Amino acid sequence: MLTAVDAVLDRYRDHLPVSLRQLFYVLLSDGVLEKTERDYKRMCEYVGMARRSGRIPWDVIRDDTQIAVDAPPSFLGPDDFWTAVEAAVDDYRVESQEGQPVRLQLRCETAGMVPQLVRIGEEFGIACFSGEASRMLTPWSGES
Repeated sequence: MLTAVDAVLDRYRDHLPVSLRQLFYVLLSDGVLEKTERDYKRMCEYVGMARRSGRIPWDVIRDDTQIAVDAPPSFLGPDDFWTAVEAAVDDYRVESQEGQPVRLQLRCETAGMVPQLVRIGEEFGIACFSGEASRMLTPWSGES
């Protein structure tokens, strides 16, 4: 199984990190696993042991169950503040879809795909949404 996991991680190296669920579905489509709770748990155990032993790097598997809350911005002093302002100026860009008759979005079924799709869409100013959020988030109109 770990040889198959290594092959999947190599195949998807441009799209890392991947979630365990994504890894499971690729192994399922490759015929390595069956779609059972037992096979999913077994794969999770093997991947966990491989990560702890150093065989699989920690940063190639993403844990989508963690929720991060950003702290309000704070600064070490005025120089630190102005450095942050300069960085914000460097990141400034005009809304690329403003005034367009059609607004583009990327939508996916699962939150696990959002990071990969964001990397594709952000260059073009295209937002990405997943699951229920994609039906509820319509910042430009009342339509979905």
